[in-house]
Amino acid sequence: MKYRYEYERLEVGGNGWSPIGGFGLSSEKYREVINRRAEAGWRFVAMVPLESRANGMVETYELVFEQEAGS
Repeated sequence: MKYRYEYERLEVGGNGWSPIGGFGLSSEKYREVINRRAEAGWRFVAMVPLESRANGMVETYELVFEQEAGS
């Protein structure tokens, strides 16, 4: 079987103050993206961190999707 891949960049947004200090980061968008892609016949494969802050908090991810070639 052969597969093809597509990638979708997802930026995480700040949503207020975190009790640990600094701004808390969260994103519900990834669920919407994964569900939309699944309806179109794509399978979610991985979430790869692309950009992060100096403290290690990831700000940008890339979602990886696969589909059988010819689908």
